[in-house]
Amino acid sequence: MLAVGMIRGQPGVHAFELPMPEIKRPDDVLIKVKEVSPDGTDFNILRYNLQDIADGQNEIALGHEMVGIVEEVGSGVKSLVPGDAVTMTVRRGCGQCQPCLHNQSDMCMTGLFTERGIHKLDGFLTQFVVDQEQYIVKVPPHLVKLAVLTEPLSIVEKGIEQIRTIQSRFPWTCVHPEHSFFSENWGGCKSALVVGAGPLGLLATALLRLAGVNTFTSNLVSEDSPKAHLVKQMGANYINNSNVEPKELVERYCAAGNLDIIFEASGAADTALELINCMRRSSIYVMTGIPRGDLIMQVDAAQLVRQLVRQNQVLVGSVNSNRSHFEMALRDMGEVDSRFNGVLQAMLTHRYRLEEYEKVFEPRGPEHVKTVIEVEAWS
Repeated sequence: MLAVGMIRGQPGVHAFELPMPEIKRPDDVLIKVKEVSPDGTDFNILRYNLQDIADGQNEIALGHEMVGIVEEVGSGVKSLVPGDAVTMTVRRGCGQCQPCLHNQSDMCMTGLFTERGIHKLDGFLTQFVVDQEQYIVKVPPHLVKLAVLTEPLSIVEKGIEQIRTIQSRFPWTCVHPEHSFFSENWGGCKSALVVGAGPLGLLATALLRLAGVNTFTSNLVSEDSPKAHLVKQMGANYINNSNVEPKELVERYCAAGNLDIIFEASGAADTALELINCMRRSSIYVMTGIPRGDLIMQVDAAQLVRQLVRQNQVLVGSVNSNRSHFEMALRDMGEVDSRFNGVLQAMLTHRYRLEEYEKVFEPRGPEHVKTVIEVEAWS
């Protein structure tokens, strides 16, 4: 069967054949892949030639954001039947540490995990995949055309969960009794800055706005770009920071000192560090972007530590997600798209067939938001 990914010792993206996967365990599920969406991780793997192929293999299929249809199930599978629409989690735990043994491989303590399409395991840019039932999440029928966004939305769900869990240390955010971080309407009196308006930043904007947070989202494209329009469609404030230094960003647009939340989704290390200076007392800063390459900066370490300690501030890194976050994503996905007039569907700006894979990984212009690769068209 056709697959797309990397070949050992050869830079760039390639098509190759993989054997048809088979059900071997009672809890295995065979899935026909319908759609895959490449993200920044896939582009960086190719740009920096980050081949992480398992020993004994010559290739790795890329792609870790997918939706598919169950083709066949093993004798022990209980929650899925052929014809079900599904998506799949990415990380497979080490099987040793307590988080991995309790379905939280995203918090693995050993680093001995594997990841579909990223680290030692084939991804989903292929026609069929097999995996165990525990890694497969059923998609409601009305969400199948959006479900390729489940994985990136799950990353944001985890980030928001981190915010609410950590900030529960600070329940008296305002006089309104329903604006506690414990409350469903927790965002009512809070302001946030989302750094980056790529798919992850847009999805972070969506969940923050869904909670009622007054949200500012910044990116390096003009006010009339598709990304800016999507930000505004969600009732957030768009900031074109192409000519704005990070310190100016908050001072000029976001009422410096009044940001309860910063959600970094750009992977720009210099901006990420500079914005620490813009945090409010008792605020939280979640970093999800992963910079590549090297960057040397001078930092006033004493001032930074003084600020964090004296002002009760929290910096937290958040990576990957687990099944519970996928379930949260599917719970919120329909409401986000409905509340904000089809914003998720509008994010899916470009479509290609699997055979057109070379076009997918060409440089992208400002009109691009999110690409979908149609492995097999929906009937």
